[in-house]
Amino acid sequence: MTENIRITCLLDRYWDPATLDYAGSEKSGVLVDISMQSAEEDSAKLIPVGIVVLDDNTFHSVPMEFIKKAAAN
Repeated sequence: MTENIRITCLLDRYWDPATLDYAGSEKSGVLVDISMQSAEEDSAKLIPVGIVVLDDNTFHSVPMEFIKKAAAN
């Protein structure tokens, strides 16, 4: 990627049956690249993931469905 993009992403995800949606910790950071990896529920299935550097300087690989572009300041 030629440009870093500010994002928020959902980490430590779990399915919440009360809301019928995923819940977890929302963290801010920068999307530095996009890649593919095996899905957690089916290792034969590849899914797109974002390589993210969080504001605490840790790297994470996050499925794209759990990444949102941060609002412009």
